[in-house]
Amino acid sequence: MQHLRTKEQAAAALMALPELQAWSAIVEKNSGGKSHGALIEYDPAPRKLNGKSYWQFSFVENSSDAAQRWESFLVSSSDEEILVEDASTDEVISLARWRREKHPAKRTGIDG
Repeated sequence: MQHLRTKEQAAAALMALPELQAWSAIVEKNSGGKSHGALIEYDPAPRKLNGKSYWQFSFVENSSDAAQRWESFLVSSSDEEILVEDASTDEVISLARWRREKHPAKRTGIDG
């Protein structure tokens, strides 16, 4: 039987990405500690894509009055795969392509 990744494990894997750790630090710094980086589930139902199930999360800048979405991710429940939803094209792209094309590590704000 194949081991499934729980929603909690999926969220932990996502927050372990260096980009998300950096974004969290930037959000804290830019807001003077008033805002925090967080993950929210934008749909509790797993999304099916190419025969696999993915947990759906957004990285948000969470302040007392609003949560602003930076990026949305699909985290496979059956293996280590993490995909990124490209909001500008409605495409789902690999982590490697996202890093290559979007330069997430250089991002410093919501409009990235």
